[in-house]
Amino acid sequence: MWIFAAVISTVAAGIPAYAQTAGNIRGKVIDDQGGALPGASVKIKGSNKGVSTSTTGDFQLNDLKPGNYTVTVFYMGFSPVESNVELKAGQTLVHNIRLVSSSVALKGVTVSGVMEGQQKALNQQRNADNIKQVISADLMGRFPDLNVAESLQRLPGVTIGREQGEGSTVQLRGTPGGYTNININGEQIMGTQEQGQRNAQLDLVPANVLASMEVIKTLTPDLDGDAIAGAINLKTPTAISLKPQLSVDLGGGYNKLRDKSNGIGNISFGRRYGATDDLPNGRLGITVSGSYYKTINGYDEINAQQWQLKDFADGKGSIYFPTDIRLVYLENERTRMGATTTIDYSFSPTTSIVANVTFNSLDNDATRYRKRTRMQTANTTFANGVYTTARGRGYNEVLDRKTGNNNINLSLEGETMLGKAKLDGGLFYTASKFDQQAYAYNYITGNVPMTISEISGDYIQATGATDPKNNAALYTYNTIEANNFNTEGRNLVARLNLTLPYKIGNNDASFKVGAKMKRMHNERFRPVNSTFVATYAGTAAVGNLNNFKGDEEVSADFLDGHIPFGLGVSKQGTIDFYRNNPRLFNTSTNLTQVSIDSYFYDAVENVSSAYLMNRIQFNKFMLLGGLRMERTGVDYDAKVVNQDAAGNLTSSVPVNSKYNYTKFLPNLQGKYDVAKNTVMRGAVSFGYSRPNFNDLMPSRVISILNTTLTDGNPDLKPAFATNYDFSVEQYLSNLGILSIGAFYKNIDKFQYNSVIRLTGSEFPDAAAYKDYLYYKTYNGDIAKVFGVELNAQTNLTFLPGILKGISLYANYTFTHSKADAQDRKDLRLPGQADHTANGSVSYTLKGFTLQGNLNYNGAYTSTLGTDDATDVIRAARYQLDVNASYRITKGLTIYAEGVNLTNRPQVEYFGDRSRVYTNTFYDFSARAGLKYRY
Repeated sequence: MWIFAAVISTVAAGIPAYAQTAGNIRGKVIDDQGGALPGASVKIKGSNKGVSTSTTGDFQLNDLKPGNYTVTVFYMGFSPVESNVELKAGQTLVHNIRLVSSSVALKGVTVSGVMEGQQKALNQQRNADNIKQVISADLMGRFPDLNVAESLQRLPGVTIGREQGEGSTVQLRGTPGGYTNININGEQIMGTQEQGQRNAQLDLVPANVLASMEVIKTLTPDLDGDAIAGAINLKTPTAISLKPQLSVDLGGGYNKLRDKSNGIGNISFGRRYGATDDLPNGRLGITVSGSYYKTINGYDEINAQQWQLKDFADGKGSIYFPTDIRLVYLENERTRMGATTTIDYSFSPTTSIVANVTFNSLDNDATRYRKRTRMQTANTTFANGVYTTARGRGYNEVLDRKTGNNNINLSLEGETMLGKAKLDGGLFYTASKFDQQAYAYNYITGNVPMTISEISGDYIQATGATDPKNNAALYTYNTIEANNFNTEGRNLVARLNLTLPYKIGNNDASFKVGAKMKRMHNERFRPVNSTFVATYAGTAAVGNLNNFKGDEEVSADFLDGHIPFGLGVSKQGTIDFYRNNPRLFNTSTNLTQVSIDSYFYDAVENVSSAYLMNRIQFNKFMLLGGLRMERTGVDYDAKVVNQDAAGNLTSSVPVNSKYNYTKFLPNLQGKYDVAKNTVMRGAVSFGYSRPNFNDLMPSRVISILNTTLTDGNPDLKPAFATNYDFSVEQYLSNLGILSIGAFYKNIDKFQYNSVIRLTGSEFPDAAAYKDYLYYKTYNGDIAKVFGVELNAQTNLTFLPGILKGISLYANYTFTHSKADAQDRKDLRLPGQADHTANGSVSYTLKGFTLQGNLNYNGAYTSTLGTDDATDVIRAARYQLDVNASYRITKGLTIYAEGVNLTNRPQVEYFGDRSRVYTNTFYDFSARAGLKYRY
């Protein structure tokens, strides 16, 4: 902080004399329709001074002596422009520049909607100082993607996790999701996932309310350093034109799995007002965007998440046997809404402010039917090719669950000129909340005979002569578990930056210094009045499932027709019986208190940071270097819960943990313009990533129904990485790119999730949870990640006739890692897929566009076991999507989209592909509608 104050004082002392001579040129680069052109290269001819336009097309050239200048503008897909200006002493000259589309570059092809987004994204990427990919709003509209995560999956090095069939979480370059910062307008959104992950779920954010997204793969010193993988920055729109701009999208569709409809509506409006001679593009800008999407979807799933080792004396030695097989049928009403409003005001050509409010929400109202068959390994025998037990047990359950996930972001940013120095800063506040009200109603059998004839494959089943899957007479009302919780996260940020231009000989340079204060607060708790575990205490006859039967067949084509689901539970009858007969249920005070206390944490992290950064432009070579310092103060509250062998609460002790740590993060990056359209980049940087909140807490979470136990680990340390990056990019005259990049990360103390089966001796009181699955996160030793990214985008305008409307988009990422953890060597880092790829082919002719899209995610380890045989692996998966559109008039377009047309399931397996862990089907969905732009 003292460095920042010293620089401010020095600059301020020199301002009065300099202000009378130095001048600035600022303006906006637009196309012939008045639309902003982000990423345009604006330079002073005959010098090294140059900048790139912002997402709103604005530029500013500072620290210029009075005189005549030639301003040059280059933008791929448009004809270059040179214009002469005269700058007077102390003047800020406003000079807007209009570009005309280059028909020569595109060989006579009109720039289509497919090309527009590609054009803007590539220009921003071309002129960036660091390695990043950009997705503009137009490019997002090229694919049938509804939310931010699904749009990001199209980029190299990105893998996504899915929730309810939609993309949800994002991982970069083979690292865990928590190693990537998720930002809105440059500041981090707090994660509110149930397990305390730091990374925010992106199915919350509609793609339609954004102006662009950046995937930043090499951080510069002026960006937060706690992101080993990089950062994803979501940018909200700003008004760009004095002409009103209106966009409307209305559509409806169909989800095959549940034979239900979906509907979507998006609207945005923007306009600038108050044009003057000094501010020809207006003083005031207002833009408003909104999005609404509603669908009824779901999934079918079979899972076997508990496998035990046993020798069945059949000469094959010890094998893993599935003790708990579950069928899951879920139907869900999903509603997503998003809205953003941005107001910007220019007091003068050199002073402006921008205020933004962004709100996103995602609500789910689900009914889940689940069947379980459990065969205790110890009581199971093998003979004549059949596994048999007389002590099997069946469960038939219905879950009524409602979740709400919302996020609000407020920001106020401003900038001004102090002589030749630029001062900018802002205040930011983001608040996220996830709440769940879930009631699981469970029916259970006594000991019943069960058999399994085949334990390999994706559709294993336990059956028996008594038909434990469908015989309602075997089942009695058992327990009700209220799994209700709230997770809340808040981030309050204040930042200030100063940029001072100067010269080193004939080379233009800039020195930037800044400071930031950030307070991150994350808490998780169960509401006291609505959390409980209750056990049925009435007679077996009254509680028999025959009195609460639902459909005889919940889904005959369950799991794409591989297995029928069978008998269901009457949801309303089950709920009404509990409400009308509360005296027949015993609520366990002990278990309820255990559930509440073990789930609680309250975490505060205060982060103060400062940085120094210097940028020098040596003709074709740019060198950027700097140092960032971040100090984190930690204050965590939780509870340590102890139980006796019977599961009764023996103690619940509040604990507090306070400590701090400081990270110094050097940074060096270079960019060399080998030729006009060929760029080479390299970077050496350092970063770190904090553990997830829940993983750090000295707490314990127990699920009796699922027989799982999760412990926190307050001894976890942040992971620290040294990063090396290199890339070569060739930009094509037909609005395309060919690029190759390589990266290497050396990560110390990486975090990984471990799951083992408790034997009863792992910790005090572990005997009470024998055979439970035990989840805990640890620090590994060293992980090394190496990757290569290939990217190709091209429009085949050189082809004859109607064939020149073909466009290709493809990328491929290879990643390899070696990690040491849990006394195991040369492991693959959890979350790292060897291969990811995207391919897209589109064809445009006279307003008609047809596009096919293929996304491929390779297999990766999701959870580490004690050895290779007990790791949980997410299998490789591909998805095929298709979309088409026809431009009826200049502003009106009709479109149709199909997603996951091949109905590819998401599969996880236990160590070996023959041992299914989860197998989930989502089926395909389709939409059609109208888009209008004015």
